[in-house]
Amino acid sequence: MSNSITKHNQMTIEQLFTTYWSQLTLILLGIGYFIKRVLDNISKKSEINHSLFQQKRLESVNSFFTIYAKTERMWVHIRIHEIVQNKISPTELDEIIFPLINELKRNLLELQIYFNDEEYSRFKNIYDNIILINRKLSDVYFDFDQNKTNTEKSNSFQFYREDLLEKNEVILKHITLNLKKTFK
Repeated sequence: MSNSITKHNQMTIEQLFTTYWSQLTLILLGIGYFIKRVLDNISKKSEINHSLFQQKRLESVNSFFTIYAKTERMWVHIRIHEIVQNKISPTELDEIIFPLINELKRNLLELQIYFNDEEYSRFKNIYDNIILINRKLSDVYFDFDQNKTNTEKSNSFQFYREDLLEKNEVILKHITLNLKKTFK
């Protein structure tokens, strides 16, 4: 009996395919088309998200570079002789320095979203060097050692600043090279 049921089922399947082959083909094509559309939408959504992520990442880096350039220019053009002679008040000095440092910090925090720890640490090193320059300026400003001349204080700051800005240039070149590799 089991043999006759199997034979009967096979005939039914054979009859189904021979009788309804055109309808089955249309159903299979419809299912295939639906699956293709779903996969295309998933792929397109993923591509858009990746593209948007890369665009935002690049905007964040450009913003960081812009603020860094302004900060570097501020350090290079700061009137160190007037600072060591205490002709500029601490409040005035803070108004010159901290808006740019705060903006650089804001950009640095944004970069955390778009970069892994290793890549992000390079940006952080740049920021840390800027903070070190600021600390050196504070040390020079509040150095009341009568044995040091204003020229010595000024030179001490300028050499220190130049050393850290050169280190930042090396880090910036490394970041730029990695970005070029990423976006090729």
